[in-house]
Amino acid sequence: MTDKERAYGMIGLATRAGKAVSGSDAVAGAVRAGNVKLLIITKDISGNSLDRILKNIKGKEEIPCYSFGRSDELGDALGKPARTVAAITDKSFADGISAILEKINEEEDT
Repeated sequence: MTDKERAYGMIGLATRAGKAVSGSDAVAGAVRAGNVKLLIITKDISGNSLDRILKNIKGKEEIPCYSFGRSDELGDALGKPARTVAAITDKSFADGISAILEKINEEEDT
């Protein structure tokens, strides 16, 4: 299993456990409520959507944020149509997914 598959698998587990939200409005609400432990934004997000999300997380620098995958892949992992943003609301899931995404980023940088 690749790291990418592991990351999507963990995102799927978090979703089934009720520890993930997706879509701009749901993520914005979770950010306002202070529930977001990890933010995942796909690499194919539009400029306008990215600007809207970044405006919602302004001043929330403590939230780890990763650019990862494509919207269709993220949607599949979440069991939903294509999504450009997802938030993990559980620290344990967030830590596990972050570790995998860090490894992927390190491999892409080399």
